[in-house]
Amino acid sequence: MQKLATLVIAENNEGTQLNDSLDNLLEYSDHKLYDIIVVSDGSEIPVDLSKYGDLVRHVAYPIRKGVGAAFDIGAEHVKTPNMFIMGSDIRFRDKDCIDNMLNYLETEDNNKSFICTTNLGISVAAGKTIFSEKLTARYAAKVLLFMKAADLPQKGTEMKRLRRENAVDSFRNILEAKWLSRWNQGIYEVPCVLGAFYGVKTDWYNHIGGFHGHRYWGTLEPFISLKSWLAGGSCKIASDIETGHLFKSQGSHYTRMSDTLYNKYAVTKILFGKRVARKFFDFLGELGDNPDMKAAKWLAHANRKSLRALHKEFLKVKSRDIHWFNERFPFKYYDVIKNTKDDTMRTKWYDRFLFK
Repeated sequence: MQKLATLVIAENNEGTQLNDSLDNLLEYSDHKLYDIIVVSDGSEIPVDLSKYGDLVRHVAYPIRKGVGAAFDIGAEHVKTPNMFIMGSDIRFRDKDCIDNMLNYLETEDNNKSFICTTNLGISVAAGKTIFSEKLTARYAAKVLLFMKAADLPQKGTEMKRLRRENAVDSFRNILEAKWLSRWNQGIYEVPCVLGAFYGVKTDWYNHIGGFHGHRYWGTLEPFISLKSWLAGGSCKIASDIETGHLFKSQGSHYTRMSDTLYNKYAVTKILFGKRVARKFFDFLGELGDNPDMKAAKWLAHANRKSLRALHKEFLKVKSRDIHWFNERFPFKYYDVIKNTKDDTMRTKWYDRFLFK
């Protein structure tokens, strides 16, 4: 039987947790439909995949490059027309989940779409499967392109942790994905995928350049979602398909604050160009001598040539800009960049006067 899809699973120091995920995947799906590639992202904890035989291909490299890079490396080995990218903490309880997702991907309207599922939040107590019917359901996301500290929650363990670590208090103000409520039935368009299990045509993933330029972890979903939209595609949720996401108290993909801040800049530089990217960096606030911000700016300077090259490469497929995105999915504080040129190849004659 010809395989229709490949599942690319990124893991970092998951150990036996990865085995739980694979066991669950094989229990709740027909593995004859797809290949499985596990990419170990510089893991120090070894994984034992011997019991899966030829069902699972393992790609490992010694130096951590990040989740996005792991997906990109996995994608290089994909030979099927469809692919799924997923974290190592996803759970299934519907035996038709992958079958149904494949049906959506095989529809012509979805040739240029990233598709996520309804996300069910589960804890470590869930074990290898999803056993509870009373789980919080989440439906894709919006992208907070610009926000101010006053708009962020004043309470919550995450905010307390950031204050305790003396982190940049406004790093979540830009390019953050926030859960949405359900607004339709079946499959429909959303600003941003979220939930760590995404389906896409392999050709579309490669066409937009995957996660090239991303560092370690953070801002993954806004990056790939904006890429899809700006290249003339879309993002969708298959709200009738449910997958569980194991939310742990501390993730394995630890990332320094400076790298998180760098990703914010890198994503805007690659997608929008230097003028808009500078606005995003400035919007983080008057951070003065904050060491994380200094380190992020140093990284941006050190990688300026590669970021410039990635921006030029994305311009080859880009057909929409950030101003188009605001018209499609209005975001707060758009006035910050309203009169700033997005370095897209423009053809309208009046742009030369609007963006001097």
